[in-house]
Amino acid sequence: MGLLEGVPEDKATGLVKAIYEEMKAARGWDEVPLIWRVMALKPEYLKANWERYQAIMMGGTLDAKVKEIIALTVSMVNRCSY
Repeated sequence: MGLLEGVPEDKATGLVKAIYEEMKAARGWDEVPLIWRVMALKPEYLKANWERYQAIMMGGTLDAKVKEIIALTVSMVNRCSY
């Protein structure tokens, strides 16, 4: 369990609920990852980061798997614990 629980999916309303549904449909997630649920404590922050994520990870010419591998590699090099 993290220090913050974020907004659980079953308690999400309005903008947060709409973004959660969009995320799950776009990424094929069964549930919204914790990092996104914590961002949802500030709905506008969640919205801004989801839009940024879409622009970076779902657009462009590189395949999504290549982008995921690059992101994972950068996280490992930077010793990101998440």
